[in-house]
Amino acid sequence: MSVSFQTSPGTSPTLQASGVRKSFVSGRVESTVLHDLTLDVRGGELTLISGPSGCGKSTLLAILSGLQPADGGKVHALGHELSGMSMRALEHFRLQHTGFVFQGFNLFPALSALEQVELPLSYMGLDKTTARKRAIDSLEEVGLGPRMSLRPAELSGGEKQRVAIARALAKQPELLFADEPTSALDAANGQIVIDILHRIARNHGTTVLCVSHDPRLVGHADRVLAMEDGRILSDHVPDVSQPAAPEAKEPSA
Repeated sequence: MSVSFQTSPGTSPTLQASGVRKSFVSGRVESTVLHDLTLDVRGGELTLISGPSGCGKSTLLAILSGLQPADGGKVHALGHELSGMSMRALEHFRLQHTGFVFQGFNLFPALSALEQVELPLSYMGLDKTTARKRAIDSLEEVGLGPRMSLRPAELSGGEKQRVAIARALAKQPELLFADEPTSALDAANGQIVIDILHRIARNHGTTVLCVSHDPRLVGHADRVLAMEDGRILSDHVPDVSQPAAPEAKEPSA
């Protein structure tokens, strides 16, 4: 049975999934991870997919972002059907239109924060001057302007994650995907990352899709999709009438 969660009237979804299914086979055992999921995600919002470990949320994120194919169903991103693209076209689409933030930061040990952010911009074909300006602007936006010359070993966990966010932000993506972005961070750094992701959605009009089992994200999301056992059980907007938690002060390095 397909469960559908749609956008509000008058809004235009930037990311759509229809009847998405995914199974994995281990030996003779086939396990269904996603059960005919149908959903729309709106632009300019931070949408959180929450749920316990193993519920299928990271697999769903991988399929929606084009990192992994579905067994069935369709995914449309920015009007493009991902399943209809060749591998080369899909890689080009991700490079030009998407940004990724992962739990493990995925930084290069030998590169400074500035070099980390500049690297994907060179693959996009930007000239050095434009790439440098974008990288500096993005690092300043996440509060790392004074530390952009430092390498990962000289940065805290929270700062590493902010470098990863700046690297994604510098691409000026329409779609930003975050997979458990706060799970490796303490409370103060986790709060900073949550605030940054929400500001990116609000200030840049970016579609930010985040998967996490971190309950701290729920109150900062514009929309929360709760998953369990490969199905979306609920779709709701957090109660904004409650006073928001104060923005976290930046922890010392």
